[in-house]
Amino acid sequence: MRHIIHIALAALLIATSLESSAQGTTQWRDIHKVKRHETVFGIARNYNITIDELLNANPEMREKGYELKKGAVIFIPYSKDDAQSSTATGKTLPAKTTAATDKSSARSAAKTAPQSAAKPAAHRLSTIRIGIMLPFLDHSSEGTRMVEYYRGVRAALDSLSKEGIKTEINLWNINKDSVVTSVLAHNPAIAKQNIIFGPLYTSQVRPLADFCRKNAIKLVMPFSVSADDVTTNPYVYQIYQDDAALSGRSIGAFIERFAQGYRPIFVNTNTPSDGKYAFTKALREVLEGKGIKPEITNLNTPLGDFAKHFSSTTANVIVLNSGAYKPLERLCAKLDSLKKEYPSLRISTYGYNEWFIYQPNLESYFFKYNVHIPTTYYFSRTSDRVENFEHEYKARYGQGMNPDCLPRMALLGFDHTMFFVRGISKYGTDFNGIAKQDTGYKPMQSRLIFKREGKGGYQNSIFQIIRFKTDGTMDSLTY
Repeated sequence: MRHIIHIALAALLIATSLESSAQGTTQWRDIHKVKRHETVFGIARNYNITIDELLNANPEMREKGYELKKGAVIFIPYSKDDAQSSTATGKTLPAKTTAATDKSSARSAAKTAPQSAAKPAAHRLSTIRIGIMLPFLDHSSEGTRMVEYYRGVRAALDSLSKEGIKTEINLWNINKDSVVTSVLAHNPAIAKQNIIFGPLYTSQVRPLADFCRKNAIKLVMPFSVSADDVTTNPYVYQIYQDDAALSGRSIGAFIERFAQGYRPIFVNTNTPSDGKYAFTKALREVLEGKGIKPEITNLNTPLGDFAKHFSSTTANVIVLNSGAYKPLERLCAKLDSLKKEYPSLRISTYGYNEWFIYQPNLESYFFKYNVHIPTTYYFSRTSDRVENFEHEYKARYGQGMNPDCLPRMALLGFDHTMFFVRGISKYGTDFNGIAKQDTGYKPMQSRLIFKREGKGGYQNSIFQIIRFKTDGTMDSLTY
């Protein structure tokens, strides 16, 4: 059994060469990002399709002067033989009658009271229709990240298919300048979705959220938008937690863990532009408000004076006012010199998400200095599941996931899809991701637990501290 993949690109938003796909949907096998030295012939051969099939899927490639360039995103169609075979056997077309009936009923209930927070009665879906509305054709880093996210979604649907869960996926390219109301007006298929992932841009949230409310569609917002629709719209699921919320929770976790029995030591770098000055300032104010006066020193302070800020009888916890690599590397070297002179010192370090990027180079220091990193995600590079996923990803796409991007976009897409599609399959349209609704899925990178925002939508509430322990083991402290 194969899940259906549709890509509907509105002609108003893309190029005139894509005009024929604006009013309907076209079946695609994959999205391919062109690598250096690749040719049209080679790509067609690798996917076992003809050159004509590839060109028909990407009409702009027939235009005079077109050049296949590294980084370009092109669509890979099913071969003619594959399409005929799958149609004949019925493998690519999931049963639609029940899903359509369920969806029609849900929309009818929503239209009766479109502004009400009450949701329609739960329905089990024979086929789960998934829409993704992201900027796939953007040639910037954002477009690259969205393609990687989609590949994770695709891998999840392959896994779900093996579990007997039927899905149908539709992709709409929504760039920064796209007018969402026009996309919705020109693509009636969007109203038939059970769940939509997107958008990427804040300005597009309100019209899409209102549309999802009207049509009883779950809208999952995976990325950093600043809209407040989650507080008013019961169909919105916001995964991203803004910086202010995370900063507050990070401070709370620090106070709970280190306010008693530790000497807080703030290490400055003389570079407020590193981005962590506001956090460390707020943390210091909270500590001082509790009558705890932290030590303050500097990376440039001579070792003898630096050592005076540490306690030989109480455990010490360091907070660096930078998330950058170089200051962290310098701190580790300085702590090595300090421990050489004072080996009995007990040192812990409170860090930042960015430090996960540096883990391959600095991991031994993370364990040595008991690094604690507050975060909403983490993946273990040594996990068998992650290693297998990375191997299959590279084998399929000829390249690994972007090592400089955290969280990993493909793992993000995989975890999000497994969580929501499994949940909808198990609980029907009543699924809302709260703690008591167990989907049975163990995430590779991103845990999700949602809490309702009053009578509005649902906000992901997961927060954890990843702890690198001095015995060489790790654990997660979930709050």
